Amino acid sequence: MITLAGAAGGLIVIGVILLVRELTRRALAPRAGRRSPRRLSRDRLRQILIAGGVGLITLAITRWPVAMIAAAAAVLFVPHITSTRAARERAAVLEGLEQWTRRLSDMLTASRGLEDALEASVRSAPKAIEPAVVRLGRRLSARTGTEAALRTFAEDINDPAADRIAAALIIATGRRGGGVRDVLNPLAAMLARDVAARREIEAERAQHRTTVKWLTWFVAGFTVFAVLNRSYSAPYGTPGGQLVLALVVLLYTGGLWWLHHLGTVPVAGRFLEGSAEPGSRVRQ
Repeated sequence: MITLAGAAGGLIVIGVILLVRELTRRALAPRAGRRSPRRLSRDRLRQILIAGGVGLITLAITRWPVAMIAAAAAVLFVPHITSTRAARERAAVLEGLEQWTRRLSDMLTASRGLEDALEASVRSAPKAIEPAVVRLGRRLSARTGTEAALRTFAEDINDPAADRIAAALIIATGRRGGGVRDVLNPLAAMLARDVAARREIEAERAQHRTTVKWLTWFVAGFTVFAVLNRSYSAPYGTPGGQLVLALVVLLYTGGLWWLHHLGTVPVAGRFLEGSAEPGSRVRQ
């Protein structure tokens, strides 16, 4: 009976966690240097194995199926809501785009076309966007169409700022260097303002992230105390206790997710997607 109740509570926990994950799914943070699918799968598999191990250890200690599922889910999702990696990466990509745009503008001359400047920019590409710029240069060297190469470059960066740059360059294709520079320089200035604003926002969010981390550690510490204090946690070993435990886990999960959501700045949607196809020219 306890196992059946625990399984029912566990299924409720899994269902709500998956629902929250689906409702809060956002576009991936821009990563010009995306890892290969094999590397990504290996990292994800390692995390899943660790979560499974933690879940089994929890089950061995408590004999509670709900606790096992909650512990495994915590290993998978707590790093996501407490990490600042995505915000740092996006700021680095924006800064890299700004630097690359300014350098590209300086490379353009009356005697150097846009394609030549793009290929030459590979040698001085900022680290945050270097893989995407290298792939852009390779496509142009392979005589891929400029518009198709720029659209793919925007996909590699996966950020609205890259869409603006790629769209401006597509529109400017075939113009002389001076005209393109008049477009790139304002774009670089706009990106510089975006970077400064992003850093100010992140500084203001630091206190909020600290609060979320402290609450997470408090919940984890209290959970360990409750599990080790057998007299306190004994009622959770009953079928009704497993259902109550599932409800408590859901309340904690919902509260931590809401705090994370309040401190998250949504990423604007992209407007330039897909490779160039007939009739898909950027509107001028």
